[in-house]
Amino acid sequence: MVIGNWLKYIVLLFNIAFFAVMAWLLPLGFEENDDVMMAMIANGTYSGSPDYHLVYINVIYGAVLAALYSLTQAIEWYTLCFAILHICSMSVISYCILTTPNRAWWERILWLIVLYVLWTRVIVALQFTTTAGLVCLAGCMLLLRGSWQARWSGVLLVIVAALIRFMAAGLVGLLMAPIIVYTYRLEWRKYIAVVVMLTAVVGCRMANKAVYDRDPEWKYYREYNQLRAQLNDNPNAYRMTTAQLPEGIDPMDYQLLLRFVPDAEQIDLAAIRQLSAVVGAVPVKQQIQNLHRLDKYAVEIVILLALLVLMILTTGNRDKRIFLVLYSVFLMALVVHVSLDGFLKNRVFLCMLAPMLMTDFMLLPNTTGLKRRWGIGIALIGMSAWYGYQSYEEGTTAVYNRFMWSHMQQTLLEYVPQDAYVTTIGTSMFMEATNPWHVWPYESRKYTLGWLTWCPFNKAVGHSYRALLRDDMYVFTDINYTREHTALQRVCEQIEKHYGVPTEIRWKCRNSRYALVKVKVKG
Repeated sequence: MVIGNWLKYIVLLFNIAFFAVMAWLLPLGFEENDDVMMAMIANGTYSGSPDYHLVYINVIYGAVLAALYSLTQAIEWYTLCFAILHICSMSVISYCILTTPNRAWWERILWLIVLYVLWTRVIVALQFTTTAGLVCLAGCMLLLRGSWQARWSGVLLVIVAALIRFMAAGLVGLLMAPIIVYTYRLEWRKYIAVVVMLTAVVGCRMANKAVYDRDPEWKYYREYNQLRAQLNDNPNAYRMTTAQLPEGIDPMDYQLLLRFVPDAEQIDLAAIRQLSAVVGAVPVKQQIQNLHRLDKYAVEIVILLALLVLMILTTGNRDKRIFLVLYSVFLMALVVHVSLDGFLKNRVFLCMLAPMLMTDFMLLPNTTGLKRRWGIGIALIGMSAWYGYQSYEEGTTAVYNRFMWSHMQQTLLEYVPQDAYVTTIGTSMFMEATNPWHVWPYESRKYTLGWLTWCPFNKAVGHSYRALLRDDMYVFTDINYTREHTALQRVCEQIEKHYGVPTEIRWKCRNSRYALVKVKVKG
């Protein structure tokens, strides 16, 4: 008991040191600009004052962040809270691995190596989806422990994970559910904590919806943004032909919507509902074409299946063998299902991979043998090497993005007045390369279009392409903005087509890679 208590503190201190060293050595940043914008809303940079409407994160978690920022804005609470949750979650997972009975020391070490390599990959590209996945995995591991104290701590972690990213927590929970049921069996008292947890998660979800629904502007924006995101993340939407489009929707408006530049006056909520219905009705025969995208995860899938097959062949327990076979089928069915009508992004796959590996660890046969040792060792070392390489590539990309952001992009944004609006069309503005510990480079500038279209923080700005004609609107684009095929040129054509206003593009400033321009009425 004394050793166990000391081990908790040792693991916690190690993970604090690990995260600190990785954050110092690696080019730490966000994976997507979503996190930058949500941090700006929470800290008041974008919203004017600390606010809990973080769009993708539950308002309960947002309210906690807003309260912290109201106390002091000298600390970037958005990033700090993620760091704390990462450290606590990895400490829980590591401790569970180290204290799981009937596991050889080499098995524990190999699984820890894989998980720390995966954690490094997550740290180098910090993101709310992977954070939620990691926290939920830690919560599920605690649910598998024997004590009630551990289970209720697991309930709390799962609830926090669902507040950060409901779908990511749900995915991890779905993957861990079979091993939880397999472990609990018919001991109904153990399910009490699970029932309380699910009730709380659903209640928080309903509370989030109720907060948005009480304000008509936020209610409209929330639904519009959800449906837009589903289209942008659905490969079937990109195969839509002109003939398949609902009546009244301009094909070019639709193409620009898919390029994250929607004109919400031309494709309003009613229209986007129609589009969602059409895309959702795509036959399975067409959806199956999306499975070829799984080839980028071929290495991971092969290794996971090899581990499962190895365990099936070496276990002497008939019930466990049947469970492993069924779980293998369940895993592949889930991977296929997610890929049919969505892009299986790396951050989502990471949320799936970690619980799969932990389930493998929990179900390892108690028998030992040389072949099994070699097989497991090769598989896990291969997985570690593969994700170590991915971390290197992600770090290299982050270094490049950080350089471009600080030396090529921010220098242009300095020409934008502090109370003006900025939008990006047809290029990649590397906002995610912002220092995650100090998200304050924009002051009162506001960003429009993209997933901020119809956002109440913008009021009447950014709902239509006509907003680009405002005197206080600037467009950030690449240096090739004058080419006919660029999204900016297409937008100008749509302004003339729908609103009868011929336009021209005038540059404000530029460098060798990017330009800051304004869209003006021609003549």
